[in-house]
Amino acid sequence: MIIQDKADLKGTKRDASGPGWTSLLLLVRSDGMGFSMTETQVLPGAVLQLHYKHHVEACYCIAGEGTVVEVETGARHDIRPGVLYAPNAHDQHEVHVPSDGQALRLVCVFSPALEGTEVHGPDGSYPHPDA
Repeated sequence: MIIQDKADLKGTKRDASGPGWTSLLLLVRSDGMGFSMTETQVLPGAVLQLHYKHHVEACYCIAGEGTVVEVETGARHDIRPGVLYAPNAHDQHEVHVPSDGQALRLVCVFSPALEGTEVHGPDGSYPHPDA
């Protein structure tokens, strides 16, 4: 049984951040579940350009509001608590959070599982898990 208390993760190697986001890595590859799970905040005013070429993800909003934009089509989707988005075809996408709002809080699942040390490349993707 794996039990994680997010309070215990703050300030550890499972407490990650980058420009416009923070993320607590609740489950990672070494936990052996076959997927990873994060609680991620996209900060007010952030525009994240993402393109997970080697992973699929599902993000469930638990607080805040924002917009996900499908880069290829320009389709815009409002994200608010209770809404899930999942770029199931490795869709290049952007996550926008208004600068006058609160952080967008998401619970995200990735497959294959993240190691927890990945860094977004210039194109918004993580490296191949076997690289």
